[in-house]
Amino acid sequence: MKMVKSLLLVSAAGIVATAGAQAADLPVKAKPVEYVKVCSLYGAGFYYIPGTDICLKVGGYVRYQINHGTGNSISAGPFSGTGGFNNRVVNDDIAQRTRAIATFDTRQQTAYGTLRTYLLMGFNQDTAGATGVASTAPPVYITRGFIQIAGFTFGKATSFFDFISSAAVAYNAGFTHSPDTGDAGQMVGAYTAQLGNGVSATIAIEQSRRIGDVYTGPLGVSAGGFLLGAAPVATNNLGGNGTLGVAGLPDIVGNVRIDQAWGSAQLSAAAHNVSAAYYGAAVSPGVYEQNGHPGEKWGWAVSPGLRLNAPMFGPGDYFQTAFVYARGASKYASNTPLGTGLGQYWHGNEFAFGNTYDAVFSGTAAAPGPFGNSLQLQTAWSVFASYEHFWTPSLRTSLYGSYVAVSNNGTARAMICANMTTAALTLPAGAAGCDPNFQMWNIGSRSQWNVTKDFYVGLDVIYGKIQTATLNGGAPIVVVPSPGLGIGPGGVFHTADQDAVTVTWRVHRDFVP
Repeated sequence: MKMVKSLLLVSAAGIVATAGAQAADLPVKAKPVEYVKVCSLYGAGFYYIPGTDICLKVGGYVRYQINHGTGNSISAGPFSGTGGFNNRVVNDDIAQRTRAIATFDTRQQTAYGTLRTYLLMGFNQDTAGATGVASTAPPVYITRGFIQIAGFTFGKATSFFDFISSAAVAYNAGFTHSPDTGDAGQMVGAYTAQLGNGVSATIAIEQSRRIGDVYTGPLGVSAGGFLLGAAPVATNNLGGNGTLGVAGLPDIVGNVRIDQAWGSAQLSAAAHNVSAAYYGAAVSPGVYEQNGHPGEKWGWAVSPGLRLNAPMFGPGDYFQTAFVYARGASKYASNTPLGTGLGQYWHGNEFAFGNTYDAVFSGTAAAPGPFGNSLQLQTAWSVFASYEHFWTPSLRTSLYGSYVAVSNNGTARAMICANMTTAALTLPAGAAGCDPNFQMWNIGSRSQWNVTKDFYVGLDVIYGKIQTATLNGGAPIVVVPSPGLGIGPGGVFHTADQDAVTVTWRVHRDFVP
């Protein structure tokens, strides 16, 4: 019996020792794995950044499109710059564009409400345009980068003057005439107050919507060095443009908006500083101060906008429109096309042209000349409207159109027409029938098939027309083109209205909603 007890005690001791040895060999317990968690506070696609209470969504898209009839500008349309479909030097019959975008959207709850940051960056590459050479290094750009908290917005965002979205219904959105800043966005510092019942009001300072140079005459030295052989003059630039422009002031923008189940409406307004550098060439190298400059003026723009939902015709259907009247702030009437200063469009022995400025002036401080030397503000007004219909949840068609008219007062018209004759352009004495005012309009339709929720293909067709400014009442004139414009030898030409059709096919994939 004693022997049995001894054996049991020895066995128990051995088991305890073995268990202790095995316990000593076990690894230290691992810390719990910190998995990425879905953040449902702000919609689909958001996740918590591990170790924080910040929600992040990474999104973006890849897009390819092919265009016919864009002239020398895929972005601003066939009538921008020096163009003409018959001109094989500065235009593509077929142009391609590839764009890839990445977006980063973060949200976080604070004692002052949601803190949001947003960044959009990517690259865009087009085939040959005005230079005839395709870009080998696609430009990388950032078109959105802003912070929002407690009603404040700081950074590069959508302008608070904007209301309609032309890109929502048109692949050729840059050709249309509206205040929509689109992809490019604006530098803004703004405060938006929510007044209840869907009503809000915003006050902001924004990047100035300046247009090129003020016109100083003669014709060949107007905005951006436009037209017929003369080089631009660097001494009479609008502030903020060119080597001698003054810094200028930001625009002051405000709006009142209402959003309801039936749609939305907005009334927006902007004040725009118009200023110039100096009257003439340097009195000595780098010295301009003695020339003096015209006094500053304030331009302005106002825009009512309306969006009406139309579910009675189809789920998702809607109509949108915006009207703009601008004085001394023409880029508000047509952000992209007029923002280029426009230019000329050649076809055979005809050409159409139009110039856009914030203001016109001539003379000097010592010699005002017959028209004085103060800034004469240009006037522009535009209207944009569109309707989008959903045939099925995945198939939609839009119809859209826009119109813009640009005009100068009597003093500005006399000033421009008195300076039409240059070494590149010979007009009959008195420049009979000269009229620098012009109009442009277009109408288009886009159909889009959403193959999946995030992948679509579509086709857009737009017809545009420029009702040209006129020289010599449209009668023949003699033109000596600049080298490099590619419009053929000098000869007898005349001004005439021009039109163009642009077709765009697109394939697009969003990789996060």
